[in-house]
Amino acid sequence: MRLDGKAIKVGSIPADRLDPTIPLVVSLLDKFLVVTWGAPAVVDPTTQTIVVQLVDMVGDPVEAAHVLRVTCDSQADLAVGDAGTALAGDGTEDLIAQTDATGALQLVVTCAEEVVISVAAGPTQSSPMLDCRAGADVSFIPA
Repeated sequence: MRLDGKAIKVGSIPADRLDPTIPLVVSLLDKFLVVTWGAPAVVDPTTQTIVVQLVDMVGDPVEAAHVLRVTCDSQADLAVGDAGTALAGDGTEDLIAQTDATGALQLVVTCAEEVVISVAAGPTQSSPMLDCRAGADVSFIPA
């Protein structure tokens, strides 16, 4: 791609520099989402919650429900808490879930072992394009 006669390298223009008043940019921002993770919250020694929040490329929360696949280590199970809806695999380590209308999904992570559980989210056939490079670690090791 060229701009003012100069070549532009892929990734050289950060998303926050895009003009959100241009219809094409708005369309792109709606299609490319980023998976972000909140901090785990302890419910009891074997249960913690963690919130997944979908944001657009400039970091604004998405105001739409989307489907994700969430997986974790085999020692733990995942369920949907107060935000979102389980579609398949509720109570297993491989969950298909839909965020709520604000793009949030509260996960309930259950593990009886003293370990750190890695949790990752990714797209399904019903998902928008996701940047899901970030995951989360949930520690069940007593402090």
